[in-house]
Amino acid sequence: MNPADLSSGTPAASFQSVFGPLNLDGEVPLATGGDRHIFQHPHMPSLLVKVMDMRARAVYLEARPFKRWYKQYQRESAYRVYLNEISEYVTTTTRPSGVWQVPMARILGVAQTTLGLGLVVEKIRDGEGNIAPTVADLARQGKFDAALSAQLDEFFDDLADAHVVMHDVSASNIACGLNADGKPGLYLIDGFGVLPLIPLYAWSKRLNRRRIRRKYAEMRASLARRLAAPAG
Repeated sequence: MNPADLSSGTPAASFQSVFGPLNLDGEVPLATGGDRHIFQHPHMPSLLVKVMDMRARAVYLEARPFKRWYKQYQRESAYRVYLNEISEYVTTTTRPSGVWQVPMARILGVAQTTLGLGLVVEKIRDGEGNIAPTVADLARQGKFDAALSAQLDEFFDDLADAHVVMHDVSASNIACGLNADGKPGLYLIDGFGVLPLIPLYAWSKRLNRRRIRRKYAEMRASLARRLAAPAG
């Protein structure tokens, strides 16, 4: 979080202004993922709020009867994803790994909102303070160059060194911009956390590294096809 957002004596520094209740009614999401909407935090420019899209979740489960059956016994319901992400963030940012700072958007906690429980996270931004583009965005804009390619190689090496478990290795889950401290780089913003019932990749750093390399190679191949496709 930007220290300027926490200046003493201002209303923005109150607990309620950060963790809610937050009024998101009528707000337009900055982005929408498979099961969540991402909003600008209404009081903190350096923060975002991720809120579950219950309608999209219902559609997803409707087509998967077995998953719908066993998920009814999960007390956390749709919000289990928050626990997965918080657990992965805490695990990978507190264990010695040789990586000075794990390249992930930081998680602050959960907040009550008018759209349900929200996950409060660091906003990765561009130079104007807007939400930063993802690697997928940059590829679509024709801005995927040799420098970004090398940066991406180093980024995935750091994730493997830090033993970050990812369940969705996608160019859409990597933001390219400035963190709340103003440090430029690539940052993992989604798609991490342990999902399988038998968490092999959480148990074995070696197996996790091999999986990251394989999924990264698939991602690079997909980006190469996108870059080679004719514009139109």
